[in-house]
Amino acid sequence: MIIESELELPELPRGEGEADLQITLGPVSGANDKATLDEEFAFNIHAGAFQIKGGRQIIVDPRPGVDPEGLRVILLGRIMAFLLRQRGWLPLHASVVTVCEQGILFLGPSGAGKSTAAAAFHSRGHRVIADDIGAVRLEHGQCVVQPAWPRVRLCPDSYEIVGGPDTPGRFQLDKFSVDLQHGELPKCSPVKRIYLLADGEQIRTETIPALKAATLLSIHSFVRKHRVGREVMIAHLQNCAGTAGAVAVVRLIRPRRLTALPALVEFVEGEVLASA
Repeated sequence: MIIESELELPELPRGEGEADLQITLGPVSGANDKATLDEEFAFNIHAGAFQIKGGRQIIVDPRPGVDPEGLRVILLGRIMAFLLRQRGWLPLHASVVTVCEQGILFLGPSGAGKSTAAAAFHSRGHRVIADDIGAVRLEHGQCVVQPAWPRVRLCPDSYEIVGGPDTPGRFQLDKFSVDLQHGELPKCSPVKRIYLLADGEQIRTETIPALKAATLLSIHSFVRKHRVGREVMIAHLQNCAGTAGAVAVVRLIRPRRLTALPALVEFVEGEVLASA
């Protein structure tokens, strides 16, 4: 995605070619309007108002005196997820890595350890292709994931996983923002597993039936029933069901200790290799 923006976006690498997303500054209204397939309004008490149109334009109406970094966190997170939905993707609240060129998604709410898990895979030599938003869809019957920017936001203790002070990064709001890019990102990757993170004493997985998996994908997405119109919800639920039918969605239970991360990486590597 090539972005042309009136806002400075230092977190993103520079792109070349004709822009297919315009980010502009301007007034935004429509607080009570529900999202349609090609238009959505979003409001944040700290950042301001946003209008997302046709999957190609975001209008930003910042609050007076807004913290620029906070504004960018909202814009490049939740607002970008709404734009991806307009482009036909299912945006999940997930971090994404590749293992043997297969996409692995770590799903869960804020604080579940998604970015920390991704950082652990990076330390093992695997590629991080998205953090916070894992956008998937079916192409010719196969589930694929859209790469974003390989930047993760980590708590101070998790920051040590990727080298701590020896790794370039900056403190942004409540976390360190770290660029993990190494080489050109792939265009899309086939999805091998979607893991729903859960806490437990031993590393293991539990199979999730397809119907339950579709419900969980919806819960851990960026679509909320009270904010979208009927057509949007129908398309969203179809995407969730299609994804759950095309790729294994499993519960990944593991200890919430940093010392357990190497074993977690080895466990997932083993699952990917065993099913190759």
